[in-house]
Amino acid sequence: MKILVPYPNETVERIREIIGTKAEVVQSNGTVDEMLEVGHNADILTTGRVPSEYIRNASSLKMIQTFGAGIDKIDRAAVLERDDLIVCNNHVNAEEVSEYAIMLLLASAKHILHSDRNIRKGDWSMAWGGPLPNYEIRKKTVLIIGLGNIGKEIARRLRAFDMHLIAATRSGTSSHSELVDEVVCIDDISPAVRKSDFVILSLPLTNESEGLVDADFLSLMKKSATIINISRGQIIDEGALYRVLSQRSIAGAALDVWWDYPDQWGGSGKYPSENYPFHELDNVVLSPHRAAYSENIVQDQIEFVGENILRFIRGDTPLNIVDMNRGY
Repeated sequence: MKILVPYPNETVERIREIIGTKAEVVQSNGTVDEMLEVGHNADILTTGRVPSEYIRNASSLKMIQTFGAGIDKIDRAAVLERDDLIVCNNHVNAEEVSEYAIMLLLASAKHILHSDRNIRKGDWSMAWGGPLPNYEIRKKTVLIIGLGNIGKEIARRLRAFDMHLIAATRSGTSSHSELVDEVVCIDDISPAVRKSDFVILSLPLTNESEGLVDADFLSLMKKSATIINISRGQIIDEGALYRVLSQRSIAGAALDVWWDYPDQWGGSGKYPSENYPFHELDNVVLSPHRAAYSENIVQDQIEFVGENILRFIRGDTPLNIVDMNRGY
């Protein structure tokens, strides 16, 4: 078998070490032209960005293995045209992302960044008796939309804060229901939104979830409520969110995912929205899509990728096969 890894040398070499002599591992950059030139006959591809042109021209392709959880950059229609191709994602970052989601919740509720910015200027107005007391989270209600690998880890950790936990899922049920107080159906989510103090988005981007948090959804939220997004920007209507934040119709937002990104990962000179100045709002915690980025996560992801590919090569069923019809 041949495995195409369109990643830098360090990643490719570690995959080679894990695979050993079981398959040939070849490297390319991430452009379609070079991926096809080097790996047009690859059996396995390891990346989360796969355009239709590659899928439709790589006739030997049998497996796509991502390094992360998201599969929204893999052309779904092209995958569904074939009945011999599986897509597997990677959830080793679930615990790290869940920790980050809680950090965003706390940073927003406790006005950490506002306090930090002020005191660096010698401004002590955020001290005891100031205009913005900390927002208590104990005894409050949090709505976790999506109770999958990340959502369940968020729920597990929020238990320690003595909060009332509601989870919303597509079916209205979950195999992790013991971690929360209630499970509701996303199609009947309005009552849960109305009574929640925090809303955390931890669901994949699909045709059904895109634009889920629209103007109507946001209008149901308490004026004192905060929304946290560690999923994908497109799940929220960008303009609607900016309007409720700028008008202070809700208390705030903490966002690690956006609608616009620099052309190069880690690039500069680009605001997180081309259409709305979120960066000018003081009731938003802004984060540059780093929730899954921790000291050991890259190596953990590579290890999972290599081991899951070995399962496939041996003829065993690989882990985390995505239902491409559902998008997760």
